[in-house]
Amino acid sequence: MNHRTSFPRLEPDPKALEYYRLSGSDHGNSWTKLAEISLWASGDYSASNLAKIRAASETLNNFPALPKAAKERAEFILGFMHKNLLKSYSHNQTRIGALLSNGKFNCVSSAVLYMILCRSAGLYVRGVMTKDHAFTILHTGESDIDIETTNPYGFDPGSRKEFHDHFGRMTGFAYVPAHKYRDRQTISQIELVSLILNNRIAELESSGNYADAVPVAVDRTALLMGNMSDARPGTAEKSHGLIFEHPFKDLMGRLLNYGASLLKAGREEDCLAWAAAASPMYHDESRWQEFIFAAANNRIAIYVNAGKPADARNFLENQKKLINHAHYAHLEAIVIDAERLDFHNRFAAAWNKKNFDEAVRILNKGLAEFPDDRQLLSDKAAIKR
Repeated sequence: MNHRTSFPRLEPDPKALEYYRLSGSDHGNSWTKLAEISLWASGDYSASNLAKIRAASETLNNFPALPKAAKERAEFILGFMHKNLLKSYSHNQTRIGALLSNGKFNCVSSAVLYMILCRSAGLYVRGVMTKDHAFTILHTGESDIDIETTNPYGFDPGSRKEFHDHFGRMTGFAYVPAHKYRDRQTISQIELVSLILNNRIAELESSGNYADAVPVAVDRTALLMGNMSDARPGTAEKSHGLIFEHPFKDLMGRLLNYGASLLKAGREEDCLAWAAAASPMYHDESRWQEFIFAAANNRIAIYVNAGKPADARNFLENQKKLINHAHYAHLEAIVIDAERLDFHNRFAAAWNKKNFDEAVRILNKGLAEFPDDRQLLSDKAAIKR
C-alpha cells in the first residue's frame, strides 16, 4: 500500500490567531484592519489589493456629496459601491480581491466590502445571516436598518418594490425581514468576514477537493475561536446560534470529510494515520472513533476475505492504541473467527491431498489455540472415523 507522506495542514495560520486576538470587540478594529483580514480570508492578500480598498475609501470620503447624517451616508455608500465597484452578481464569487479586480460579487463579498467602507466613513455595520444568505445591518444608535448589499435598492429594503422585483430574480434568495428573528441571526464583523472562508470551503468540497478545504477550515476556526488544539465542542468563548454553526463542529466535519475521501479511495491505513495526527489536536472522541472503526473494519474485511487472517491480526495489533476497547473487541472477534476458519480450511486442503501428517499437525495446532471450536472438533472426529 502506498502511504501518504504528508497530510493537509492542521496548525492554524499564525495570522488567524493574530486576527482572533483582535476580534474581541467590533469597535476595536480599524477599517484598514478589517480590510486586511478580509483579503487574508479571501486568500488574495496583497499590497496592491489593500491599496485598491484604500483608494476606494479615499474617493468615498472625499466625495463632496457624502452626507453627514448616518442613515443617508450609509445609503450613499451602497450606491457608491454599485456605481464604482460592483459590476455583476456571481453566486460563488466570495473573494474580495476578485471583486476588486473584475467587479463580480456575491452576498458575502459585497457585504464585507460594504462593512469596510462604512467603517472607514465612521459608521457601525455588522452582518446578518439567514440559512443561505448574508447581508448587513446598520446600527445608528437610534435604530437598526437592514442593507441588502447585492442590490443598489437594498437600503432598508422591506418596503421598496424595486428591490423585491430585482433581488429575487438576480440572487435566487428571499429577503428575511427583522421580525422573522428565528430565520436570521445578527453576527459580528469577524464572523461576517469568516463567511468568506466558509464559502471557500464549500466551493472546494463541492469540487471534491477535501484536502485543500481542511487548512481553510482550520484557519476559520482559529479566527473565530483562537487556538483549538485542546478544544472540545462547547468550549467557545461565545455562543453561536442555530444558523451560525459552532465553528469547531464545522471544522470536525471538514476533517472527517477528508478522512472519508481517503476511505473511499481504499486507503484505510492512511485513514488511521490521519486520525492519529488530527484527533489529538481536535478532540471529538465519539466521531473520531466512529471513523477509526470504519477504516479498521474495512481493512480487516479485506484481509479476511482474501484468506489472510495473519495479516488481519497484525494490522489489528498495530492499531490497538488507536481503537477504543469496545471497537477493538468487536474487530478481534472477527479476526478470531477468521483464524479458526483458516485452521479448518488448511486442514481440509492437506487432508484432501492425502497429506495426512500435515493435516493432523494443522488440526492439533488449531485445537491448541481453539480447544472448544466445534468445526475443529468435528474435523478431529472425522479423522477417528
